[in-house]
Amino acid sequence: MKINRNSVLYSSLMLTGSSVTLQLLGFFYRILLSRMAGPQVIAVQGLVMSAYNVVLSCTLTGIAYSVSRIVAKYDAIGSGGSIHRLIKTALFLFLGFFTVLAIPFGFYREFFSKNILGDVRTSTALLLLVPCLFLTGFENVHKSYFYGVGYNLPPMISETSEMILRISCAFILFTMFPSESIEISAAMIVLGMVISEIVSSIFLTTVYRFQKKKIKGKDNISFSQICKDIAAVAVPVSMSTLISRLISSANIIMIPKTLVTSGSTSQEAMTVFGTISGMTLPMLMVPSAFLAPLITVLTPKFSAGNAIGNTALIKRKAAKAIHVTGLIGFPSISVLICMGRPLSKLLFKTESAAEYLIPLSIAAISGFYYSVTESILEAIGMQKRCSVLGVAASFIGLFSTWLIGGKLHLGIWGFLCGEIFSTIIGATFCIYWSIKHTKIKPRWHNWIGIPLISSSISILLVRPVLIKLTTLNIYPILSIGFCIALFILIYSILLRIQGTDFPKYLKNVSV
Repeated sequence: MKINRNSVLYSSLMLTGSSVTLQLLGFFYRILLSRMAGPQVIAVQGLVMSAYNVVLSCTLTGIAYSVSRIVAKYDAIGSGGSIHRLIKTALFLFLGFFTVLAIPFGFYREFFSKNILGDVRTSTALLLLVPCLFLTGFENVHKSYFYGVGYNLPPMISETSEMILRISCAFILFTMFPSESIEISAAMIVLGMVISEIVSSIFLTTVYRFQKKKIKGKDNISFSQICKDIAAVAVPVSMSTLISRLISSANIIMIPKTLVTSGSTSQEAMTVFGTISGMTLPMLMVPSAFLAPLITVLTPKFSAGNAIGNTALIKRKAAKAIHVTGLIGFPSISVLICMGRPLSKLLFKTESAAEYLIPLSIAAISGFYYSVTESILEAIGMQKRCSVLGVAASFIGLFSTWLIGGKLHLGIWGFLCGEIFSTIIGATFCIYWSIKHTKIKPRWHNWIGIPLISSSISILLVRPVLIKLTTLNIYPILSIGFCIALFILIYSILLRIQGTDFPKYLKNVSV
């Protein structure tokens, strides 16, 4: 089958391959950490990363996101010559925020670890986050440029090599310097991140310096206009991300405390939290390996279409993006629900990672629709509305943890209910606004009905096979692999019966 070079399939094929590889490497990384460090270290690392994400949102997130959109816009209107000054301005802004916010964060890390995160064992790791953030800034700004111009190979190489280095560093550090200290173990994980970021940032910066010579178009955008364009995108995105991550970080800090309140010991609470954050949630994020490339490829297209007033392109692509979300999301989550326990035992040597798969699966599938439709809205200039919604959704999660988990003493179910409520509300509003503002004709049967029915029937047919193979004492990896292949076959047949040829569908989506 010849692939249309102007299709989503062709545009995202390499990104999908890279994303799947990255997810597999990330899985292996999580497995390595769970076995060499343990769930309590992973829980402490989760607290560290919550602080990292807050500082990242203050210094970089909005700027990097704006670069991808503005690069696509300038290229579409023939002002490619101004892109180099856009990159320099973005880096200058990042360095300014980094100096004002990130460096003081490093100096006062002990205050943050004790009074904000509530765990002094995060102190050493927090110090190492400062150089990690500095390198991440250069990496992400240049990565956003490549995504904006549609040159996806450098980010693919960078992300894959970064994860391989991170895995290698973790293995070497934990092998050569085994430690019973949770603080030192968490710091070694961050040290591996720093080393991997050095390679990624140098690589992307170097490739950009060669690539910028090929940029075509007029240099007719003033410095003040560049700053206005960055601010128009970065300010609402940064503010929303900051508030959302502050709320999410408060939620993460609150989870172990609510578990203790509901009767668990401190050690049991950190173990449960580490298991969910380090094992269960990464399993449920596997479908994002297929959906993330779709968002990455389409977002600059939406921005370009919006810049030149091509509403037909936006309308067509938005409908296709929502449809593809269901076609990928439902079967992926169905497989994880069906095979969660054997997968958990195979990967992490424990079935505890599958204990809360079903409620988190509801949140995951809602989250897929939420993230895809939110990217559509942000690309057509509705980032302020999305920002408010993001903050509201995060607050719902925090309130649920506090009320259901803490006040009602239901422990981890407060967090689980919050994840479900927040993602469902976010997805509902974003889908509604996408339909309203892009003039999409709702096709609920195609978007949800067909993939849900096909996935459900496929699982009902595959589940008995998995149970039978398990009783025959066949190697788990062979049983699971065979059942996944059988599921894909049955699911594809059911889609064809209902009139959906998935590969052909993607092939004919012109970009």
